[in-house]
Amino acid sequence: MRHLLLLVAVTMLTVGVAHAEIGWAGNAFPNDGHTIVPVDGSQSVYAQVYKEGVTDMAGQGADITADLVYDIDGNGPQTLPMIYNTDVGNNDEYVGIIPQDDLMGASYVEVTVIFHDLTDGTDFEITGDQQGNPPPLRYEIVPALPVDVDVTFTLCMSGEPFTGAPCVIGSADVLGEWTDGVPMTQVDGDLWEITVTFPAGSNPSFNYKYKKDDCTAWEDVGDRPVTLPTDGTAMVSLEPDSWNNLPMGCGLGDELGAPVEVCLQVCMDTIEYTGNVCVIGNLDALGSWTDGLVMHEIGPALYQACILIPEGQPVPLDIEYKFKKDDCETWESIQGNRMLTITVDSPAEITQTHNWDDNPDGNCETVATEPQSWSTVKGLFQ
Repeated sequence: MRHLLLLVAVTMLTVGVAHAEIGWAGNAFPNDGHTIVPVDGSQSVYAQVYKEGVTDMAGQGADITADLVYDIDGNGPQTLPMIYNTDVGNNDEYVGIIPQDDLMGASYVEVTVIFHDLTDGTDFEITGDQQGNPPPLRYEIVPALPVDVDVTFTLCMSGEPFTGAPCVIGSADVLGEWTDGVPMTQVDGDLWEITVTFPAGSNPSFNYKYKKDDCTAWEDVGDRPVTLPTDGTAMVSLEPDSWNNLPMGCGLGDELGAPVEVCLQVCMDTIEYTGNVCVIGNLDALGSWTDGLVMHEIGPALYQACILIPEGQPVPLDIEYKFKKDDCETWESIQGNRMLTITVDSPAEITQTHNWDDNPDGNCETVATEPQSWSTVKGLFQ
């Protein structure tokens, strides 16, 4: 129901809309979920429009206007004209500015943008923001930090090779605004920490992530969002993070109390192949998707390779793998990777048996895991 007034207003604006002239409108920014701190000033909203033969020319396209429609705390829609901002490829970009006075003391604002084609009197509402979220786009309004807040970041690098100190980097000014990260201090082994002061008056919401190797190599995961309390709290310790969200080590998460032997088997029955069969996957023991692990024939057309997951390994550990044939040259063609998750409850020995490409005609006789010495298995993991 909270969208009702705004949607009604949009419906009134778009009655009889014809889409034949304006071909598209969207790419609104900020994206849905954006946080506004009113003490920072007014809030600009951007949107783009495309009309063949009009916006794809240099400068502002003729006979197109735009309105920013916004609703603060569900009190009813307000409309203000937008102005041409710039060309973005074949699109024209427009900007509208919600006044600071309208935002002060509010909780949220919902927005949409309506483009008007003056040549035929038709209107076109944006399709969404830059992440594809449809209108109305909701922005949360929060007060600035009333006091300085010391924020402690903790990072576990367990399971990730690195050279040089990691750093934390983010959208806030004190985190380098995605340009210069803040170096972290080594606490013990793979555990790193840093406390950063966010000054009073700052935006309490920010995103961050980590870089390693003396702050040169980025994580692959998405940004980590944070909203700090605005009730006068002066110290915040964030939950520990692990590099790339790997299983948490450093004594902070679950670890295997005993080694787990994982044996992967593939049945090549009815499959044409030459040379070695191998398994390849995301662990070092499986070649890190680079060099496959050669498998041994333990029965007619049945191949096996075993690796050891050592005691102390942080879990849950997701193992991804596939098989290759013809001297480890030809990949399976199944969609996606095969998966196995190791947890603290996993048995000491696990055997996973598959048919090549999930071949329904494959029929290999079940063979027990081939005995291997501890040193042999350990060598396969290293």
